Amino acid sequence: MSVKPSSPLRFWLWLAVCSAALLAVMLLAGRVLDNAAFKKPLPIYSTLGRGLTALERSGQTVSLAELRGKVFTCAYIYTVCPHGCAAVMGEMMKLHKRHGSHADFHQVSIAVAPERDTPAFLQSYALGLGLTPEDQWWFLTGDQKQLWRFMDEDLKLAPAKPIPAEERLNPLDLYNHDLRIVLVDRQGRVRGYYAVFHTEREIAQLMCERLQRDTQTLLDNPNL
Repeated sequence: MSVKPSSPLRFWLWLAVCSAALLAVMLLAGRVLDNAAFKKPLPIYSTLGRGLTALERSGQTVSLAELRGKVFTCAYIYTVCPHGCAAVMGEMMKLHKRHGSHADFHQVSIAVAPERDTPAFLQSYALGLGLTPEDQWWFLTGDQKQLWRFMDEDLKLAPAKPIPAEERLNPLDLYNHDLRIVLVDRQGRVRGYYAVFHTEREIAQLMCERLQRDTQTLLDNPNL
C-alpha cells in the first residue's frame, strides 16, 4: 500500500502557523524582559559635590545649586564641533520639546571652548535653535579650567584634551571631549550616562531610547 505524500499547500500552511507561533513567543518574551528592565531601579553613580558657578548665555552668573529639586541633563557643547555635538544637541532638543514646559526639568550645556563660545555667541546659537531666553536651558561658559574640572570631577566624564594641530579635521577642531549626556536627579545624584553618538548605530539608538525613558521615570517619580 503506497503512502500518499502530504500536500505542498498543507506543508506551507503548517510552516506559517509554526512561524507565527514562534514569533508570538519571542515578542512575548521580549515584552517581559523589557518590562523587567523598566522596573529595575536607576543606578546612582555619584553625587555632585562643589557644583558649578558660571556665566550663562544671558550674561548672568548662575549656579547649579539652583537646580536642586529638579531633574536635569548636562553635556558639553562646542558650537562648531565637527564630531558628534550635533547628535548630542539633537537628543537634548527632543527632551526640550517633550519636557521643556515641565517645572521640574532643566538642561545644561557647558562650553568646552569658552574662548570661542562666549555668552553672546551662545545666545545667538540658542536663538538659532529656536530657544528663547525664558526656556529652562542654560548654556554656560567662563573659565575653562573650572568648567572642565566640574565635568571631570563631579560628572565623572572623560577629560577633554586639545587635539594636536596635525590631527585636526579643520582649524576649529580644537578639542576631543566626552560626547555623553549625563542625567541628574532632584537630589543632585548622577543617574545615567548616554552615548547618543556612537559608531554602532544600534547602540546609539538604544542610548537615545534609554535617555528618554529614564528622564520620564525620574520626572514621574519624585522620590527616586
